[in-house]
Amino acid sequence: MTNCEVSKLHYILDKKEYDSRAESNAALFFNNLIWGIDEVCSFTNYAKGTIYNLVSRGEIPYRHRGRKKRLVFVPSEIIAWLKGEQT
Repeated sequence: MTNCEVSKLHYILDKKEYDSRAESNAALFFNNLIWGIDEVCSFTNYAKGTIYNLVSRGEIPYRHRGRKKRLVFVPSEIIAWLKGEQT
């Protein structure tokens, strides 16, 4: 094999590894029925402070869970909210 062929092979293998990691990350997001603040931040690319501000202003769909009233989010509601935000 030439150096060029080896480089192409490395590129293809790296791309396949990246694609499989991206698929597994997407599966982690969408296999959960509820998200915490960290998942919403990762999905939307918003900072935690931004999400907390949106919650306090009632601009993002959220729910409370448990006695400590932990913030939780339903993924389908967040996706619908994002679609509405972009139009």
